[in-house]
Amino acid sequence: MQIELPISKSIANRLLILQAIHGDGLLTVSDCYSLPDDVRIMSEAIRQLSERREARIDIGNCGTAMRFLTAYCAQLDGTTVILDGVERMRHRPIGQLVDALREIGAQIDYLGKEGYPPLRIKGCILDKQRLVTINNPQSTQFVSALLLIGANVQTDSTSPYITLTRTLIERYAQHHMNRSQGVDCERNVVENNVVGVVDLYKIERDWSSAAFWYEYVALHGGEITLPGLFRDSLQGDKVVADIFTRLGVHTTYTAEGITIVSTGVADLQRSDLQGIDVRSIAQRSAEEILLQDFSACPDLYPAVALTCERLGIELHATGTDSLPLKESDRLRAVREHRTDHDHRMAMALLIAGYEVDDTICISKSYPQFIEQWNNVIRSHA
Repeated sequence: MQIELPISKSIANRLLILQAIHGDGLLTVSDCYSLPDDVRIMSEAIRQLSERREARIDIGNCGTAMRFLTAYCAQLDGTTVILDGVERMRHRPIGQLVDALREIGAQIDYLGKEGYPPLRIKGCILDKQRLVTINNPQSTQFVSALLLIGANVQTDSTSPYITLTRTLIERYAQHHMNRSQGVDCERNVVENNVVGVVDLYKIERDWSSAAFWYEYVALHGGEITLPGLFRDSLQGDKVVADIFTRLGVHTTYTAEGITIVSTGVADLQRSDLQGIDVRSIAQRSAEEILLQDFSACPDLYPAVALTCERLGIELHATGTDSLPLKESDRLRAVREHRTDHDHRMAMALLIAGYEVDDTICISKSYPQFIEQWNNVIRSHA
């Protein structure tokens, strides 16, 4: 079975901010059902800000939009913007980013609890040459938000998503150099979930969304092909392939994407634990343990945790500090089998066989998931 994943909102949202600042129109986002809410909201917010000097923007529960737009609006000289979202967003910290922006001259006020949205931002000219430091960031998107507006920021984080940001910025600079030399580029068009490829930008499909189909294959068997995913991806969540290798799912890479298939055998010895026998899934005992650090891939936690639970494997998870600050408190949500309006929890719980009463939230990252899930169920009926 072949399944079309949504585009990587991590890549698309970064390109939208870069495009808004540099104004070269490389990326066009259409209004289509399959577009992740995060990308749609970011695109619409940028459009509003291009048309008016004052705006109130509701970003829902889209943390990426809140962080990237906070930095973007701070450098829009002469504008006044209020950024707000759902109640959960008002409990997701943004103080580290606001403090860093204030250091370079940003005028940002909290309209509620100190350190949390909603925010009033009066855009002004920032001192982007002044060095700001964010060490041990609560979210690496704080660092990326500063990098995207051209701020001089240093951090001790080695997150692959900061590397992704730096790489896209470098490619944008190369693009401008090419244009100055008369080398034209095609445009990226995001329409009906089909993305054109520019010579410098490839908006890949979303590796974090692939995690749920890895979960499916690990729990239910079978074979699934996922186009648009690549071994050399810039996305940090490509590590899902290595994690699920240890849970009995083999990944084959092709020029078009990947195919994942159940091997029926776990390889928990690759988790750096010694003395654990590799046995068939049916024979595994609850004494088996998977060690995994989620500090660089927190969005994979729901799928991995629920897979381990269903397979009787004890998960020893480290690097989980950011999980209580996500769309839900994901540590509690996994433990109590609840969605709390969290798109990733809803998908992971559905595939693990739990009843889910809130599927609307899934459109945040994967609008076509329910349709695809129903198709998979019918095909195996």
